[in-house]
Amino acid sequence: MEKNQLTQKKEEEKSSFENSIGRLHSKAQQWISEIEFIKIEQNFLKELLSEHIIGLCTTDHYAQAKMLLNGIEHETDLGNKLIESIKEHKINLALLIENIYLKKEDKFRNNHKLLKMEVKNYIENFKYIKEQVFGLVLLIMKIEKEKKLLSE
Repeated sequence: MEKNQLTQKKEEEKSSFENSIGRLHSKAQQWISEIEFIKIEQNFLKELLSEHIIGLCTTDHYAQAKMLLNGIEHETDLGNKLIESIKEHKINLALLIENIYLKKEDKFRNNHKLLKMEVKNYIENFKYIKEQVFGLVLLIMKIEKEKKLLSE
């Protein structure tokens, strides 16, 4: 009877372990989805700035628009690198579930925490840039509206 209980307890621990790693794997996939969506937004912001706003800017605003475009480009590159790091992490988590890297579990959990912070910072940086782009676009739209009203 004790042998059966011991076997059952080991199976429960393994199932709990797999669920825990599975949650980390799921979270990593969610990060990739978020970054992929941000890439779509970045493309929109680049198009908005480069095709519709830069031509309307005065010297001061032109420099700000160019800086924002450079910032978006930089963040896009970081996002691509971050996705690659997360994909590698997901592979390691899958191997951990298969007990191939069992001795490195702590290392992968620490890596997960670092990636979590990087993703959080990446999202916060993007939100800041997006806020700046919208502020500039709104300002330029107001200036253009005033010009149009004055010329009538």
